[in-house]
Amino acid sequence: MRSTFTLGRIGGVKVGINWTVLVIAGLITLSLAGGILPATVEGRSEVEYLVGGIIGALGLLVSILAHELGHALMGRRHGLKVDSITLWLFGGLAQLEGELPSARVEAKVAGIGPAISLFVGVVGIGAAFLIGTTTLTGALVGWLGLVNLVLAIFNLLPGAPLDGGRLLHAFIWGRTGDRHRATRSASNAGRFIGFGLIGIGLLEFLLGSVVGGMWTATIGWVLVTAASAEARHSATESGLDGLTVHQLMEPMTSVPDWLVVEEFVLRYVVPSRQTVFLLTGFDGRPSGYVTLKDLSKVGQDDRLIQPVRRYARSLADVPVVSPTEPAKGIVSARQAVVSPVLALVVEGGDPVGIITRRGVSAAIERARLMEDIRRNRG
Repeated sequence: MRSTFTLGRIGGVKVGINWTVLVIAGLITLSLAGGILPATVEGRSEVEYLVGGIIGALGLLVSILAHELGHALMGRRHGLKVDSITLWLFGGLAQLEGELPSARVEAKVAGIGPAISLFVGVVGIGAAFLIGTTTLTGALVGWLGLVNLVLAIFNLLPGAPLDGGRLLHAFIWGRTGDRHRATRSASNAGRFIGFGLIGIGLLEFLLGSVVGGMWTATIGWVLVTAASAEARHSATESGLDGLTVHQLMEPMTSVPDWLVVEEFVLRYVVPSRQTVFLLTGFDGRPSGYVTLKDLSKVGQDDRLIQPVRRYARSLADVPVVSPTEPAKGIVSARQAVVSPVLALVVEGGDPVGIITRRGVSAAIERARLMEDIRRNRG
């Protein structure tokens, strides 16, 4: 989830919002101004209710930001790199990079967010009673307190990617010492909760609550998708244990980027089973790479006159690694990258291969087959 607008930095952490925040802010404003506030506090003008709705929506976003800041600052305190915080349709996302050193630290990072929401909720409800729930201010503060309590309780559900799933992961990791087993358990729990919410949403829909049912089912779908992604990521990481870059890379000879596309295809693509080709310029240095998919989109006339470098992808954002480096850290750091090339492998100053997503999957399967063979023979 990427930021559409950047708001600035808080405590050194970049904060942004995705455009979907505008949707949820608008819905909350309309809900408060058109129903909740008029039913709680009578006799006010429509403008007052609308202003109250806007303040309530902004207050909720600030509450979510405080929740995510708790995760970010606690993570940074324990050595994690905090890239940014993004507010979006379904809450917030603190993007933390690095590995948590222990289950105890993970529990601290996961637990601080719900603790902040719980604190805000209790203070808000208490303040509402002191101010008076029949006043517009008291009603807004009470509503914010109640919503924060609901957010805290929901986030404590024991399934990934919720904070409760992180706490479950920390508990299982601490008890068993197996991080990947903990991820599988937390991910399965997250999928179970997600499918449960989808079922509840469908039931709400059938009973006539169309908007509420669709909302609940959508949240469930998001949980199922995120939990499944975490399970896949964990499976990839476990398969990379002990592997080096050399075992993952696809050996590759650089090919000239000045050839016209048709000659390039006939000379290099047809005789090869590669799907990605590393290109070099006249100076012998890598100038980019091109994929079979890129070449297939070139028109018939252009294939006869255009050099292949015109369709090359840049290597500017592709990290350079050596064959002896551990594979796990490199692949993990590039999981979110859309590019088919994860890294350029260089030895002695010369490019010797690339790491692709296809190559990673093949290397993991080979490693698992060898492990099975060794286990059976042992």
